[in-house]
Amino acid sequence: MKKNKQSSRSLTAFLVTWAFIVLTVTGIILYIVPQGRIAHWVHWSLLGMSKDQWSWVHMMFGGVFIFTGFLHLYFNWKPFKKYFADKVKGHFKPKQEIFIATAITVFIFVVSALNIPPASWVIDLNGWLKGAWVTSPELEPPYGHAEESSLAGISRKIRLDINKITAHLDESGIQFSGKKDTLDNIARNNGTTPMAIYEMIKIFKLPEKKTGSKKLSAEEIEDKYSGTGLGRKTITEICAEIGIPLEVGLKKLMDNGVEATGKDKARPISEKYDKTPIDLMKILLL
Repeated sequence: MKKNKQSSRSLTAFLVTWAFIVLTVTGIILYIVPQGRIAHWVHWSLLGMSKDQWSWVHMMFGGVFIFTGFLHLYFNWKPFKKYFADKVKGHFKPKQEIFIATAITVFIFVVSALNIPPASWVIDLNGWLKGAWVTSPELEPPYGHAEESSLAGISRKIRLDINKITAHLDESGIQFSGKKDTLDNIARNNGTTPMAIYEMIKIFKLPEKKTGSKKLSAEEIEDKYSGTGLGRKTITEICAEIGIPLEVGLKKLMDNGVEATGKDKARPISEKYDKTPIDLMKILLL
């Protein structure tokens, strides 16, 4: 019985060690991988594994680490309990290291939750590393999770000629099961990426509807700009994209209580005023 228990302790110790190593590796990888919309758009992978696969491994070994941590406590419960019982009998006087470790833990928790230095430096570096993967506008999908859209769906959303798209894909030898097939599925079945499929079909734009000077509604703005990486763009870039002078855009923001410069990025500015990047876009367009 004693031998079996010792064997279980050794197994637990090795599992804790391996789980710690795997969590360290996967944690570093997940810290630097591109944002989900980019990773899925270009079928990003490392060592043959996608971002989702690295996330699954990280999650599972997190569970292993927690479970084996409880097992470790179970196997060492008697000495652990005896240690504290002896301390209580002898008028327990905790070492200062306990207070220091507790203070450090609370400090890290608070600064992380509030996104203030030094935690904000680590968080900002994470954002910079993820953003560094986007070296060209072509790497950005037209909207969030565009790879999950069907040919018919993406055609409706960004006004493409679905008939010309299907004809072109047929002529190019691309295998697909119809208008309801998603970009991701088409890409995987043809050994390519959703981005490459999109590059093939985006040229078939339908003529713009003549709406005169009609403005987009708030719902249309959300539908058009949600998931397009708006938060990482500067006010200058946004104004250029929607075709208004920077001075006009800055005045509109100022009139709505938002102080900004052309170099400011939408996300930090919007968060400063308890808004979202889409809210800024609505101010500029409505």
